[in-house]
Amino acid sequence: MRAHSSHNTHNTHSSKKAFVLSFLFTPFHSLSLLLLFLTFHLSPFTLNAQETVAPVTRWVATVDEELQQIVLSWTPSADTQAMGYHICTGTPCLDYDTVFGRSSNTFVCHDHNPLERHTYRIHVFDSLYNVSSLTPPFGNIVLTADVPQCSTDVNVSWTPYEGMPGGVATYNLWVMLEPFEEGYSVFYSTDSTGPLTYQFQIAEEITHIGLKVQALGFADTATGARLVSQSNVVMVERLTVDSASFLNINSVVYDSVNTRNLLSFDMDTSFQTDHYTLWRSVDGNPWREIAFLTPPFDSYVDSDVNPYDSLYCYRLSVTDACDMNEKYSSTQCVITPDPPAPAAAFPNVVVVDDPANGTFLPRLRGLKGNLFEMHIYNRQGILVYSTTDPDDGWTPSSATPQGAYAYVLRCRFNNNIIKTFTGTLVVIK
Repeated sequence: MRAHSSHNTHNTHSSKKAFVLSFLFTPFHSLSLLLLFLTFHLSPFTLNAQETVAPVTRWVATVDEELQQIVLSWTPSADTQAMGYHICTGTPCLDYDTVFGRSSNTFVCHDHNPLERHTYRIHVFDSLYNVSSLTPPFGNIVLTADVPQCSTDVNVSWTPYEGMPGGVATYNLWVMLEPFEEGYSVFYSTDSTGPLTYQFQIAEEITHIGLKVQALGFADTATGARLVSQSNVVMVERLTVDSASFLNINSVVYDSVNTRNLLSFDMDTSFQTDHYTLWRSVDGNPWREIAFLTPPFDSYVDSDVNPYDSLYCYRLSVTDACDMNEKYSSTQCVITPDPPAPAAAFPNVVVVDDPANGTFLPRLRGLKGNLFEMHIYNRQGILVYSTTDPDDGWTPSSATPQGAYAYVLRCRFNNNIIKTFTGTLVVIK
């Protein structure tokens, strides 16, 4: 019978036993065991034959979700003489660490990066340093994921889990979306044949995606339990929200002399873009694009206005480098000065083909703009010109007869008073 020795369960790298085990369980441990076997059987002394140590029966490598470190776990050996477990890694499988204690069943691989693939094997040793058979190689799942720039496609792939006792029954891809999802949910499932890749689309509002993969083994026939291996957790951030840090309309002022609105801006000059969009709303109606402004700029002139008749409001917008995630400035409305006092002046002579005096255009101040009519008649009472635009005047041609003409002008001023003006003008050549 094997000699029975009692040991306290503990992990150590510095004891003499650990040194001996590290030596024996190198790639050359088979030779050491062979020499030990020959010594037992060829010695003139009577020694007990070496007995087989019961191996571990279920094992798994996973990544702890909180620690993000590779953790090995196994079902402890049923052998009452078991002293501990030896772990090797790589191909060939080189000494990695020793875990003492028959009931020990976990080991944290602190110095192994879970973003890299690692393989492990485990065997049991007793107090006489007899060893069990090695487990098949097994290792962690490595998950990778990315979202291409300016895309809503999420590309996911992972390495297969190898060495699962009984094989892998299912891979589940778990996904968490922010800001929409509060936790993980299964997006995709496949069996061991794969494919171990998946692509899905997300809404443009999603800024962060969390992903993890679980490999589920087949249920144990005795207990119904499944082995579970989880990959590393991947958090993907969509780097498309790179709009300007600030975007402001400083002021909107009405220039009553030239009948226009003057806008001034303040913006993040470090942000690079092709254009900004200027929007305008009149009297609370829907916003409309009125200009595309190419940087650099700090002002804009809007000439198509009549702020005494309507309320004009503006805002500025810009998108990120992917033409997404539009950012808006605050809204600014025109500051309307006190309306000018109504006034009207009419020329009484028009000189045909004279650049300075060749047009009959009344000088009106304080118009409200929603009512204007002007008509001009010859001596026979025939209408020769008519307009509803206060900026349009009558320019007689060389064919227009000389003589006196009558005008009738009706308009509304900003004090809401409607006035009618009548008079005569003379056309000369």
